This record gives sequence, structure tokens and C-alpha cells, in this order.
Amino acid sequence: MLLFGSNITPRFHEFSLDDISLMNSYKGEESTAIPIPILVLISLGIPIIIIVSLSAFRKSLSLQRRLWDIFCGLLSLCGSQVTQLTITILLKNICGLPRPDLISRCLPSVSVLPFGQLATIEICTNDDLPLLMDGFRSFPSGHSSTVFCAMVLVSLNICGKLQVFDRRGISSHVILVILPLLLACFVACTRISDNRHFLRDVIGGSIIGSTVAIFFYYQYFPSIFNLENCGRAYPPRRYGLATLYNNVEGFWNLEERTSGSFQRRNLNSIESLRKLIEATNIHISPQDLVSTGLSENIDLLNRLSQELNGRYINLDE
Repeated sequence: MLLFGSNITPRFHEFSLDDISLMNSYKGEESTAIPIPILVLISLGIPIIIIVSLSAFRKSLSLQRRLWDIFCGLLSLCGSQVTQLTITILLKNICGLPRPDLISRCLPSVSVLPFGQLATIEICTNDDLPLLMDGFRSFPSGHSSTVFCAMVLVSLNICGKLQVFDRRGISSHVILVILPLLLACFVACTRISDNRHFLRDVIGGSIIGSTVAIFFYYQYFPSIFNLENCGRAYPPRRYGLATLYNNVEGFWNLEERTSGSFQRRNLNSIESLRKLIEATNIHISPQDLVSTGLSENIDLLNRLSQELNGRYINLDE
């Protein structure tokens, strides 16, 4: 995605040679506070370690549940990062706004233009086209969107796993939640001090990254305010059963030692199956399903689908 974005020609926005905000000096990537390799470590390496650790060492959960939570955590991280990068790269090239160091990248052929006339890229003499094109990718900040996406996701995982909102007032838990956000703020602010972005770019990137992270977290995990769930992810989803279950696909059961909010949508639950069986001509006791395996469960659901033939059953009643 990064290679794709760097090879797209942005829309070259007009600029003024008299604009002091565009006269900052250019720093090479290796001279910046957070170069790309460090950003990758912060935005991928650290979140992976934290997400895996938060689930792997929870001995109160079964091994099956811990592995599934790790998988969902990593899936939300990868999905959110790819999504925010796509949004950020598209906006960078569509907006084509100049960076604070554009004039030092441009090396304009003249120093003064007629009053009121804006300069275009044609005035630039720099032969390094990739460097010049990157000078028109100021908004939004890619570093900010990437690091905020990662750190917000980490904070949400910590909130859920440690039950920060349990009203017990454990300050250490709150600090653990805040630290990733402080790191994200630091990385974002360095883009201003490195003459790469304006404040608007950093704020815009931070909003994009945070929004995408929150969206992807709640695709795989219940609310962090739901304390009974203890930060566990939704179990594996079933597909193709929406017409039977209130347009909700439902989930396969995992080996659980404690209950959680996600179980209200589990289709393996005896109560849900009882309501469906009562609406058909199938003669089977829901209690008998406790000892059946996965294949028998699937066979029953296939029979239910044929018997109900698209009928709508409200399981919430």
C-alpha cells in the first residue's frame, strides 16, 4: 500500500513563494525523530506483543479461548492498519496540499512572482520527482494516523482485558491505558517539529486512525464497558443462517469457563435452539444437543433451515 501510494502522482496544489509556513528546511527521512522503521516497530511490533500478552497469560480462560482472542486481536490490528493507510494515502494524493518544507524541496527558478500570483509545480527545478511529489502530500499525516490507529487499539484491548471501568479505582490500570496514547501523541508531534506536517495534518491523521481503530475493535469485541465479558472477543461467526436468526449470523461456541455477553448471540445455546425446534416438526430434545458433536449440530441446523423455509423467528421474545 505504501509503494502504491508513493507512486501515485498527487494533485499539485498551488502555493505562494511568500508563504513563510512553506519555507522550513527539508530533513532527510533518516534525520527525522521517528523514521519509517521505528514507526513500523511502534505501530506493529509493540501492539502485537501487547495483544498477544494480554490474552496468552490469562490462565482463567481456556487455551482455545486465549488463542481465539489473540487471533481476533491481530486481525483487528491488521484490518484497521490497512484501512487507515488506504484512507490516508487516498486523501494525501487527492488533496495535494504542500508540506511545510515544500519550497526547499521545490528549488524554485525565481524568488519573486508578480503580486497576487500563485506558483505551480512548473516553477520547481528539483529533478528528484519522488521527493517533489511527496512535498504535496501533507494532509493528513500518515505517521499520526498509523500510530494512533495502533495505540488506540492497544488502549481498548487493555481497557477490556483489565476491566478498567470496574469502578475499583486502580490507578495502575488507568496509567497503562494512557501510556499508549501519550506515545501516539509524541510520534504525531514530531512530525511538526520535523517540518513534515502542519497541526491540521496531525489532527486529521489522528482522527482517522482513532476512528478506524475503534470501528475495527468493536467488529470483534463487545463494549469495554461490559464488565462481564472481560474483554473476550466474539466467538467464530456462522454464515448463511441470517434468515433463521433475526438477521444475525450468530457464533460457534468456544470452550468457556465463565459466561459473557457474547453468549446471548450464540446459536449453540439450548434456549435459542429450543425456540427454533418448537416452530418445526423436528422431534428432538434440545437437552440431547449437549452431547452432540459439531457435525450433528450442523445437520440439525440444515434440517431447521428446510423446515422453517425462510420464516422469521424472534429469539428475543
